[in-house]
Amino acid sequence: MSRSFIFTLSVIFSLYTLPMEKLFFVLAVLLVCSILMQESQFRVSLFPGTGIYLFFLISGMAIGLYNMSMKSCPPRYVLKDMVYVLFPFLFWLVGKNTAPLKAGGITDLFAAGTVVSCYDLVNSLLKIFQNGVSEITLYQYRRMIGAGHPLTVITLFLYIYMSQKIKIKKKSAYGCIVILLADLLIHFSRITLLNTCVFLLYSKILKNPVKFFSYGAGAAAGLAAAYGAFPDVFHSFMERLGNSLAEISHAHDPWNHIAIVTNWRGYEVYCELQKFRQAGMIEQIFGGGFGTQLDVQGKAYLVTTEPALPFLHNGYFSILMIWGICGCAAYILMLMALYLRNRMLAEGEREFWKALIMVIAVDTIFVHGLFFSTGVAGMFLYLGVLERG
Repeated sequence: MSRSFIFTLSVIFSLYTLPMEKLFFVLAVLLVCSILMQESQFRVSLFPGTGIYLFFLISGMAIGLYNMSMKSCPPRYVLKDMVYVLFPFLFWLVGKNTAPLKAGGITDLFAAGTVVSCYDLVNSLLKIFQNGVSEITLYQYRRMIGAGHPLTVITLFLYIYMSQKIKIKKKSAYGCIVILLADLLIHFSRITLLNTCVFLLYSKILKNPVKFFSYGAGAAAGLAAAYGAFPDVFHSFMERLGNSLAEISHAHDPWNHIAIVTNWRGYEVYCELQKFRQAGMIEQIFGGGFGTQLDVQGKAYLVTTEPALPFLHNGYFSILMIWGICGCAAYILMLMALYLRNRMLAEGEREFWKALIMVIAVDTIFVHGLFFSTGVAGMFLYLGVLERG
């Protein structure tokens, strides 16, 4: 195994397994070790939209420090938000500096992603065999094996977009694809399904009848196998899928306990909109800064041990809470700057780059988004490798 593959595997395995505080420390250590062992120039080029990104760091910290001075916000909340917002830049630097060549970096990403997905698949199967899955809901099933990770679907489409650049034998590649598909299907994740649709829109599969049929047949076989192995979970998943739009709706009256539990994402948005309407004009424009918490009227215990929520499932409303209207506008502009920065990339790389940015934009609606999800921030690792010349 090459040194660059070991580093890449360490990064992706850490991304999958470690909590936020430990992950930040490990990434920083791996980055320093990689630079020292390569004995090469440190690549410090900033990602597109960094000027806008600095707005989030500077304004969030400035307002957060002011709130600390007024003793309205504990220091640990401010520090935690700052660490979260630093993750995209840290992943970008890791991607720019963990391997000497872009082609080798793409192969390492695919191989490492497959290894970690295989680890997750085996671990999930062991838990299923130990506990059984008869007559359990999707929620109970998810608590048992977890919700999976975005890196699995990213790894799968990394091969679909750039198979010519991945130096691996075809038979081995087919085995890797089976592992990735199995790991995707076993978690019954709606966000994975949504991300798959985004990647498909930017791929050439839809324009190639042979590939479309082959991948479609493989997916259909996988779904049939998933239904045969986990019928109760499958039915529960289909019910949740059909109720997806209702779950994110904040137009609900009254908000009784049952409505809150079954429509938690919508309830979060409802509480944030109530807070936003009651805030002063300055806070509406610039937000409450790092450390801002959302009071959900005593219901935070349903999802956290903290008295209030540090961020919402809808990342755009988290941005509204911390950076205000300016933050929402800046976030969209930053994603646009990233989306348009792909002219120097080769075919396949360009489409993969665009798809990743769109996945970030879509995931921000449902899973915290770029600044408050290490899984989404980890996509900057792939952008950094692609940007590296």
